[in-house]
Amino acid sequence: MSDVAAGTTEKTPSSIDRIQRLEQLERERLAEKERKEADRRQRIAGAKPAGGRHDLVDRIERVTRYPMAVLGLAWLVIGIMALTSNVNGSASIALVGTLFVLWAVLLAEYVVRLVVTPDRRGYLKRRWVEPATVMVPPLQGWHLVGIEKMSLLVHEGELRVEAILKHHSLFRVLIAAAGTLILGAWLVLLFEKNAANSNIHSYPDALWWAIVTVTTVGYGDRFPVTEGGRIVATVLMLVGIGLIGVLTATVASVFIKEHTDANSKEFKKGHEDLGQQLAVISDRLADVERRLGATAAEVAAVDATADAEAAENGPVDTGQE
Repeated sequence: MSDVAAGTTEKTPSSIDRIQRLEQLERERLAEKERKEADRRQRIAGAKPAGGRHDLVDRIERVTRYPMAVLGLAWLVIGIMALTSNVNGSASIALVGTLFVLWAVLLAEYVVRLVVTPDRRGYLKRRWVEPATVMVPPLQGWHLVGIEKMSLLVHEGELRVEAILKHHSLFRVLIAAAGTLILGAWLVLLFEKNAANSNIHSYPDALWWAIVTVTTVGYGDRFPVTEGGRIVATVLMLVGIGLIGVLTATVASVFIKEHTDANSKEFKKGHEDLGQQLAVISDRLADVERRLGATAAEVAAVDATADAEAAENGPVDTGQE
């Protein structure tokens, strides 16, 4: 029985072993995150080629960068004028025609660069957000920042949003909240549609009321007047409070984690120092255990070895005169 207990004690890891294991896992996690970030950046940015027609494409973009940004801004202004003004007839046709001409110029400039570049696949891969600047002309201002840089920034934004949604299963929480919102709007409409003095008579009205209720805004332009509608409203208000709390806590947790990982170098150094200190403590404990179970001759041999190491390393500076 004692042998079994002794075997169990030997297999149980000590606190030092557990700390060292946790420290090793944290180092591996930080190293893996750095490797993934480097791979992502390399995959998006890639090695930008130079020389020959590549330089010609760069010159074309440098020359057209500001004019295209101005055309994109003009497209936005004219589009707003066409939507908000009361012009009709020939004036309306002129505005729409101008929008089409500006868009055709932007498309032609982009197609020219695609035709000139000798590596279209790599060009599109490094600048995968650029088609959006053609489909939505006001985004031509991205050329002033740099399309390669904007591609990297957009991708990093996507990764951040993905990390937030995956953190603590936030995406599932949002899906459940959206389902509750849609169902609540439908239930309120059933109770309120034919009720006297009701102000919710269609599903768009019910959905608007549900959104206002869940987000705890409460405009007051739509509200239930029946008992069933008020019960549904109570459930939606409780869901809204919980949803806001979960969103706030999750986003804060993600930012705190990113701030912690940003100091990974300091953490790595601290982990290495801790590992060294734990190794020294472990060696000293092992030495104490050997001494406790050793004979006088074995203790004398250990002391002789320690004295030899001390003589080889020189005297220890204690800081006292």
